[in-house]
Amino acid sequence: MWHTQSVHAFAVDLVPLAEGDLERVRAWRNSPEVASQMLSQAYIDEASQRAWFACVHGDRRQAHFVIAYKGQPIGACNLKALGAGALGEARDVEVGFYVGEPRYRGSMLAFFPALALNGHAFEVFAPERIVAKVRPENQAALRFNEQLGYVRGGVEVAPASEGVVALQTMTLDRDGHARAAAHFSKFIR
Repeated sequence: MWHTQSVHAFAVDLVPLAEGDLERVRAWRNSPEVASQMLSQAYIDEASQRAWFACVHGDRRQAHFVIAYKGQPIGACNLKALGAGALGEARDVEVGFYVGEPRYRGSMLAFFPALALNGHAFEVFAPERIVAKVRPENQAALRFNEQLGYVRGGVEVAPASEGVVALQTMTLDRDGHARAAAHFSKFIR
């Protein structure tokens, strides 16, 4: 990836996605639990995954990471500039995140990489807001983001592999992130 900085915060590491991570990330992304919440739910084959990586590898509008806990990969996350320009030039940055390892889904640990990613975004790229887009039927993700300080906005319609889907837009500002970070920091051992 064009970005080489790993992030260590909230007891997790966010490590820039490397070619050696592609098969693991693809397996997580193709799992029914993860794929069912994605905009595109289509199966991703190895050639498609490699082509995707070739496109995003040097794209300064986005940054992709593997989430590690105690040295073990457990998920993936990313940041994407909304609008034209690189991440550091964007007013709004969209975040993507999933825990690939089933034993960590739904646990307190799931909050930590999201907090680390949000903090990294505000610290390094300085957007005004971070935006998350969630399928409205994914109540767990909506509550998860609200606990992270996100505020619900409007619903937008987007093309998806199964047609057109509605997405709940949620936004996070620096103050909301700071409150959530202070709250969750007391749970880190």
